[in-house]
Amino acid sequence: MILPLLVATASAGQVRHAVVVGANDGGGVLEPLHYAESDAQRMGEVLVELGDFDEELVTVLYRPSEEQLREALAAHAAIAEKYDDDLFLFYYSGHADASGLRLGDDRYFFEGLKHDLRSVDANVRVGVLDACRSGTITRLKGAVVTESILGVDDGVAEGEAWLTASAEDELAQESESLRGGFFTHYLVSGMRGAADTGDGVVDLTELQRYTQDRVVEATGRTDAGAQHPSFKFDLAGSSMVPLTDVRNASALLVLQEHDAGQIAVFRLPDKAELAEFHKTPDHEMSIAVPPGRYLVRRRYDDATYEATFGISEGARFRVEQWGSPTLQGGTARGIGDPRVSELIDASRAWKEDQRLGSSPALAGSASLVIPGAGQIYNQQVWKGLAYFGATSGLLAGLVWNPTDDQIATAFWPMLGAGVWGAAVADATYNVHRREEHRPRLGGQLSLSAVQGGGDWPTHVGMSGDLMLAKGLSIGLDRVGYTWGTDGRWDLNAGSRVIVAGEGERWRPYVLLALGARHGRAPSLDGADRVLVTRTTLAGGGGLRYYVVPRYFLEVDARFESAGDWTGFSGSTGFGVHLGR
Repeated sequence: MILPLLVATASAGQVRHAVVVGANDGGGVLEPLHYAESDAQRMGEVLVELGDFDEELVTVLYRPSEEQLREALAAHAAIAEKYDDDLFLFYYSGHADASGLRLGDDRYFFEGLKHDLRSVDANVRVGVLDACRSGTITRLKGAVVTESILGVDDGVAEGEAWLTASAEDELAQESESLRGGFFTHYLVSGMRGAADTGDGVVDLTELQRYTQDRVVEATGRTDAGAQHPSFKFDLAGSSMVPLTDVRNASALLVLQEHDAGQIAVFRLPDKAELAEFHKTPDHEMSIAVPPGRYLVRRRYDDATYEATFGISEGARFRVEQWGSPTLQGGTARGIGDPRVSELIDASRAWKEDQRLGSSPALAGSASLVIPGAGQIYNQQVWKGLAYFGATSGLLAGLVWNPTDDQIATAFWPMLGAGVWGAAVADATYNVHRREEHRPRLGGQLSLSAVQGGGDWPTHVGMSGDLMLAKGLSIGLDRVGYTWGTDGRWDLNAGSRVIVAGEGERWRPYVLLALGARHGRAPSLDGADRVLVTRTTLAGGGGLRYYVVPRYFLEVDARFESAGDWTGFSGSTGFGVHLGR
């Protein structure tokens, strides 16, 4: 069990701390990976060697359980509270699926991971995911990582950066020849100096460009096809965050300007590849290496050149003629910091509250069989009972017919079917989708019932809006059916423009609508009903209340002119906001 980390008083400059995780075993039927844990070892080494990360504040975990990883993140959340200026880095290499990290037989759900990482209140957070899922010689690594961990609407927070191995619809890979994941291999190569553009410091922007180019090029030659690393930065308008400083290296390999080509550096005697990069002939390049013996190989113009050298602590080796210990956690352990225990308890409670192990398919199916059952499965009992009561009451019109008006009688069951469908969608959506903020853009769909005056008492229909900008939308207005007394009815369709105020829960708006009605209405002499088409014009306002970030209740009132009828009408309804 990881105990609280003992942290001294903050010293001058930025404090840097990290959790680095490697897990070859994904549990179940997943084929174990070969290099996820060695990837984590290499990442931990380069952070301490070149990234100015305090070795005592770098936690390296191999094959942790879900609880061990939760405890480590809580410990670093406690560290972040002790410092005014700190950078926290989280790295993971291992199996993953669409719902979370696969830690042996445990699963760390992405929503829970995002919550626990955000609990580390550092000035800058950097997340690196090289997540894996299955494979053969070139093992295929986890897909949908970017989408799952970052989310559609709230991907990154201010002072946060994410680097992931592949795009959301791709698989990442690891390689036998590189003895590691493609993504981590080139990431570490870049951090050792290959990504540096000349000042000796590798920042996130340089690392992004180098890693993306090299991973795309290298994986383009594999059977699985090219993977495209994904990068998301929200760093107060800048991604110029220094990550490593090659000038801090204990030893340096220096390549002269004319040493151009594809260069690889291997540790001896096992020939494990330390770094690989392409060098152009326009500048000198320094690569940080630990003390030891190395083979450096350069391919240029269809020829291969090699040089072997040994380098000691503090030395610089310049190629004139071409012819590591495991980090085991490095954290000072102790007892007595109650804040760590509080953070662990908060993480567990949040996971239970969010029900991250629940099944969206089961929740939706339950509400499909019995309206509201899925909400009860989601522990939203009162919402489930409300859906059951509303749907049952509205569908009662199928068996209880108080009038002979078949059209009017059909309205309530039709509305009940809509509520039933909303119950299924709501149950499915709310199993894991715990957004903190409602969307501001995208599309909106709503179902409403309208009560007017005179000859036009009732209308039911759908409306849809497309957000052009925050507070401005256009769309379809009250597309549906209106019926009145004495056999009068109309089919309606229209368009509208809405200008709204965008609050977190409330959305007041004004609207202008233009449409048409076609149906049976009084003749000019008022004696008979005839089919007629009329233009409608309406203006008014309304109010939406977002019960949860994507679902809203709505009321509106408007003054409408429909040719033979002019007056006020009011509506109530509910809808969903599909967007971001």
